[in-house]
Amino acid sequence: MGLAEDAAHPSGLGSLDYAMATCRTSTAEAAEICKVDEADIIKAAEWLGKPKEDGSRRKAVTGYEKGIIWGNDNYRTIGALLNISLATGNVGREGGGCCRLGGHQEGYYRPSDAHVGRPSTYVDQLLISGGGKVQHIWACDHYKTTLNAAQYKSVHRKRAALVKDAMDASAAGTREQQVDAIVAAVNAGGLFIVDVDIIHSQIGQNAHVVLPACESNEMNLTSMNGERRLRLSEKYMDRYGNSKPDCLIAAELAQAMERVLREMGEDAYADQFKGYDWETEEDAFMDGYNGGNPEVTYDRLRAMGNNGVQEPVQGYENGKLIGTDRLYADGVFTRHGREDGKALFLAAQWRGLQAPGKEQERSSYKFWINNVRANIFWQNQFLDKDNDFIQDRFPYPFIEMNADDMADLSLNAGDLIEIHNENGATQGMAYPTATAKRGQVAMVFGSPAGSQGNVVNPGVNELVLPNYKHTWGDIRKLADATPNAAHVSFKSKEYTS
Repeated sequence: MGLAEDAAHPSGLGSLDYAMATCRTSTAEAAEICKVDEADIIKAAEWLGKPKEDGSRRKAVTGYEKGIIWGNDNYRTIGALLNISLATGNVGREGGGCCRLGGHQEGYYRPSDAHVGRPSTYVDQLLISGGGKVQHIWACDHYKTTLNAAQYKSVHRKRAALVKDAMDASAAGTREQQVDAIVAAVNAGGLFIVDVDIIHSQIGQNAHVVLPACESNEMNLTSMNGERRLRLSEKYMDRYGNSKPDCLIAAELAQAMERVLREMGEDAYADQFKGYDWETEEDAFMDGYNGGNPEVTYDRLRAMGNNGVQEPVQGYENGKLIGTDRLYADGVFTRHGREDGKALFLAAQWRGLQAPGKEQERSSYKFWINNVRANIFWQNQFLDKDNDFIQDRFPYPFIEMNADDMADLSLNAGDLIEIHNENGATQGMAYPTATAKRGQVAMVFGSPAGSQGNVVNPGVNELVLPNYKHTWGDIRKLADATPNAAHVSFKSKEYTS
């Protein structure tokens, strides 16, 4: 046994034999669970694992994204994918691999999560239950993107209003009186909200303080993509107004905390905020990333240009940073301290619909409401809402449906419909799709005109990883297609040869 199951690791790690004993499933059982032909499952297995005629192993890259990252039993599902890649020799090998496709550019360097713990706090439920007094929101609109959004928004607005009312009532008072009023409000159940963002978002409308941030191109930024390629993207345009990079906003918050705590005589507490004397993005990089990777500097990344360097960085020779083309190329796996260098496999047994409440929803409602992305939209449409081209293409969030299901509900293309269940309700535009199966619909994620999260329950896995992708509900017609939808093309968005 390599690593036993515990609160921080909701499934055990061990040998291949250990994993096989826990997750062995026949192809017939898999076909019934997944509703995929057994022959297709066998074909896929042969593509991955059946040796070639000369006896050599096949090569395969397994890429995954939001469907399983935010899907059912996500921890075990991703582990099961990696089990297959390991078992077929596709980790550490040219032409093989297992990796998320990397929708986000990431280039941060962070300390241990020991101060948070694992599993971390379920923040949404903490706030809903009245916990917490100050909330910092950094570039995320929970109103459009979180699960259990209907309840979250309702409680969030009420708690924010308690503080706003207190601020209004004390507006003519001194600064000390205003602070006392805010403290009294949060102690009485209110929530003081600080929003750091580049635009005014829906959740930001409830904020008591808005700190304007700038974005890439308006600042220097290090970012990494799915192949671990770290680059420096340099500023080439001025920031808007008094906006600042996130790291410098965080630094100023820390500096203010240290100053105020020392004035209060809380030196030990103030010491936790020491060291944030950053004046530039490069200062933050040198204090963070460079502290753990001293060979990497802005100048050296600048010299690497668009090619950057693949992490982890091994050194610096002949004027170039030396990266790592392929992880585990030596076939040695020591992440969990195994002396034998062998890989660990996850006990990834099938547990049905794992998140609480999902199985009950499936038995109570007619339609499976999947949560999907669309190439035309960027993230949660935070900038797209002001893009006439995009809003003209989809004036309402599309809800893809099977044509026979639409006929049963007397729906035509473009009709406004409502999805509802015990979690809440959300609205959108019926969009007939030839590949949609009976009883299944797909609603676009993150629309400012209709949040799919309103009908997703609060169920998460053991590590508080949410299952956004699965909910069930019923559908009813609200209105015929409006003039806004009269020009919309309902041709298939899918590529056909």
